[in-house]
Amino acid sequence: MKEPVQLCYTISEAAKVMEVEPHVLRYWEEELGLDISRNSMGHRIYTDDDLKTFRSIKQLKANHVALKEIRQQIVTSGEKTPLKKDCEKDFCGDKMTQFKTILSNIIKEAINENTDELTTQISSQVSDDVRKEIDYLARMQEEEQEARFKKLDETIRTLQKARQEAAIAAMEEKNSKKKKHFFKR
Repeated sequence: MKEPVQLCYTISEAAKVMEVEPHVLRYWEEELGLDISRNSMGHRIYTDDDLKTFRSIKQLKANHVALKEIRQQIVTSGEKTPLKKDCEKDFCGDKMTQFKTILSNIIKEAINENTDELTTQISSQVSDDVRKEIDYLARMQEEEQEARFKKLDETIRTLQKARQEAAIAAMEEKNSKKKKHFFKR
């Protein structure tokens, strides 16, 4: 089988295909340490594989991936291969991380709102319960005090009645002595 013939592009042709300026391709090559072939006169020659790599880089840049991170992927892989699969994995990983962060924030917000609402409800319930308990204890105390006052009142009346009876008895005795003396003389 014959190998498929790869097309070669000059920097200006590659820039048109990629829809970027030629200096961007040179910058990416320099910053990322890409090994781009050169012709006998030293001009850059871009292959279809190079363009795939640049498409992957362009896609990553569109997704706000820094060149340092892209360079790290190239260094880690140790070879000049299209980054598309790695880019997609990283992009999906980034999206998953963003999704987890957003979901976590939503859950935190819901918990905070729920906590505030529950705190209000619990405070209200506890306040009502405490108020009822205080009212109950106050009524019990009033009833006990009222019972004590009734008992004290009864005791005082009994004492007063006993003193009255004693005073009447003493008066009667005194009167009876006077009457006795009255006739004795």
